[in-house]
Amino acid sequence: MNVGILGLGAVASFYLQAIERDPAFTLVAACDVNEAAFAKLSANDATARFTDATKMLDAGLAEAVIVALPNDLHRDAVLAALDRGIHVCCEKPLAIAASDAITMETAAHATGVTLFTAFHRRYNRNLRNLLARMPAAHEVVNVAVRYSENIGEHSAGEEWYLDVRRCGGGCLIDNGPNALDMARQVIGPIELEDATIGDLRYGAEFFARLSLLSAGDVPVNIELDWGLPDGEIKDVTVTLEDGNVLYADMLEGFTGFKSSLSHEYAEIMADFRTAIRSGGSWRADGSPIVRLVEGAYRIARQKEPRLRTETKLPTAARVVKVLFHLRDDRGMRLSPWQSRCFSAGEVHELVTTTDAPAGTADRIDHVGFLGFVEFQSAAVIERTDEVFVGDCRIGTVIGFDECHFPNHYNILISVDNLITAADIFLRPGDEIRFAPATYM
Repeated sequence: MNVGILGLGAVASFYLQAIERDPAFTLVAACDVNEAAFAKLSANDATARFTDATKMLDAGLAEAVIVALPNDLHRDAVLAALDRGIHVCCEKPLAIAASDAITMETAAHATGVTLFTAFHRRYNRNLRNLLARMPAAHEVVNVAVRYSENIGEHSAGEEWYLDVRRCGGGCLIDNGPNALDMARQVIGPIELEDATIGDLRYGAEFFARLSLLSAGDVPVNIELDWGLPDGEIKDVTVTLEDGNVLYADMLEGFTGFKSSLSHEYAEIMADFRTAIRSGGSWRADGSPIVRLVEGAYRIARQKEPRLRTETKLPTAARVVKVLFHLRDDRGMRLSPWQSRCFSAGEVHELVTTTDAPAGTADRIDHVGFLGFVEFQSAAVIERTDEVFVGDCRIGTVIGFDECHFPNHYNILISVDNLITAADIFLRPGDEIRFAPATYM
C-alpha cells in the first residue's frame, strides 16, 4: 500500500521508521510547510515532497495517509483525505473539539474509508504484559495512571505544543489521550467524575489530575505532568481487592530517550493495515477520548484552585487585642461569600470553631475567641486559607460571620479543639499570617 505523511514534526521519525520496516507499506509522499523537515527523508528515495497538503492529496499518489500535524489542523486534513477516499491514520487527539471528532468519524463511516486514531501507548509491550495478567474487572478496586515528562524535551522545539490555540491546551490534551486510552485498555469504558489543572504557563496547563469511574464503578485516577525536571514517568498501577498490585512501567527495558516508541509505532502501522483490510467492519474509536478531554477542560477551567500555581500573596496581620473566652451557644452564621477583601489598616476578629457548617442556615455555636487583628496591607482572605502564628499552624479559614458588620467581620477558623489567645500564648503585637492553601 502506498502511504503518504502530512507533517514531519516530532513524531514523524517514528512513523517513517515503522513504514520503512513494514513491507506492506511504501512511502510515496510527504508534506511539510518547512522544507528543512525533508531532511528526515532519505536523500536517495523517490518520495514526492510537498509543502501544500491539498496538492499532496490531489496528486493521487497515496492510498493511505498519516496525519501528524498540529492538533488544530487535524479536522480539515482528515476530512480532505476522507473526501478523496484516502484511508487516514491520525495522531491523537483526533480533534480538539468533540463535535469535530464526531464529524470526522461520521464522514469516514459514510464513505467507507478507514479513520484510525494512533494511541501509541496501547501497543506498549509492558502494558500488554499487564493486560495479560489482568483478572476479572470486578476484582479491581483502583486504577492509577501517571504520564509525566518535560515537554521541552519531548516537543523537539515545535512551538505549537505551547500555543493553546493550536494544541488546544497543555498536558491534558497532549498526554491525556494516551493516559486515558491506557486506562481504557485496562478497565474498559470510563466516564469522567472530576478534573483539576494547574502549573499554568502562558495559558497551557503543565499539570492535571483526573478522576474517572469505570462501568463497574472502579475509581480511575490519572496524573499528567509536562513539568518533570528530567526523565520520564509513564506507568499504570492496578490495585486488586485481595490487596495484590499489578504494575506496568511503560519504559522498563527501554534505556534510551523515547526508545520505547519504535515498537509502539510499528504496531500502530500494523494495526492501521488491519483496520484498512477489515473494511466496513472497522469503527473509529478516537471521539470518546476527545469527549473525555473536552469534558475535563469544561470542569477544570470553571473551578478553583489551580494545582501547583501561586494564586495570591501571603497576608500578615498584627494582633491589637487578645480574647480568652469560649462559647457553646454563640449563634453565628456562615456568610455566603467565599472570600472577602480587606484594606490596609482594617481591624477584624479571629474566631476558632469546631463546628462544620454546611451552609448559611447552619448555626455556629462552639467558638473560641483569639482577638482582633489589624491588616498591614490590602489583602484577600478566602476559605481554605491556612492561619499561622509564627511557625505554628492554628487552622483553616472556613468563612465569615457578619453579625458585627460593618464594624468588623468575624473570620471563622476551623480547628480540632477550641482555642483562645491563652492556649497559644498570643500577645498584642504578635503577627498572624494567612497563607493560601497549597495544592499539589
